[in-house]
Amino acid sequence: MPFDCEEPHPSRYGLYDPDIAHTLDRLHRQASGRDARVFLRALPAILAGKFAGRSTFDAAEPYLSKAYIPVSPEFGRFMYLTALSRGARNIVEFGSSYGISSIYLAAAAREAGGFFTGTEKDAAKAQVAIGNLKEAGLARWSDIREGDALESLAPLDGPVDFLFLDGWKDLYIPVLKLMEPKLAPGAVVFADNIHSFRKTLKPFVAHVSDPANGYESTVLKIGSGVSLSVWRGNGTE
Repeated sequence: MPFDCEEPHPSRYGLYDPDIAHTLDRLHRQASGRDARVFLRALPAILAGKFAGRSTFDAAEPYLSKAYIPVSPEFGRFMYLTALSRGARNIVEFGSSYGISSIYLAAAAREAGGFFTGTEKDAAKAQVAIGNLKEAGLARWSDIREGDALESLAPLDGPVDFLFLDGWKDLYIPVLKLMEPKLAPGAVVFADNIHSFRKTLKPFVAHVSDPANGYESTVLKIGSGVSLSVWRGNGTE
């Protein structure tokens, strides 16, 4: 497994590394412009969905294939710092899109001498994400697995130190269940969009909030709601 094959890569710059900073700045600017246009086109469906009792994201879903829907710079930096403080060497992401969050996480993996593995179902997005990681100078420490995450992550070796869930919301629990046997003690699990998909993610929040399932968790008021969990283990390993 490549994450244990490299010596730590101390970075003088961290996220201020010129290649990383330039790539993130470009991507955040592009995401802001493109997503504004996507949601403008989706507005009639969103308004109709509200009358039908659907969430904004559910109503807009058919329009989102070309959207970035990225993490904010603040949340990206928060995940980077969390992974860095954890010394996370094996970092996994479910739902990489165009790779903005992937860059923050791959930068942390590089500094720990580890490896970042992202997943993206959309083939075109996966290829763009790989290109963005390369532009940021992180190709050596990262990969994006294309296709169904439940299939692409199944062969992944543990222990996994950091997991970010940001793909299709109804797959949060299946992906988490797949990864649980691979999680290192003290592994950090972030899950995005807790508030904007409140109904869909209610079972997920209940799962990580129950101490019997092996987690210590809280929901942070970041963006549209972020669940932060630490894996204590469920006593069955």
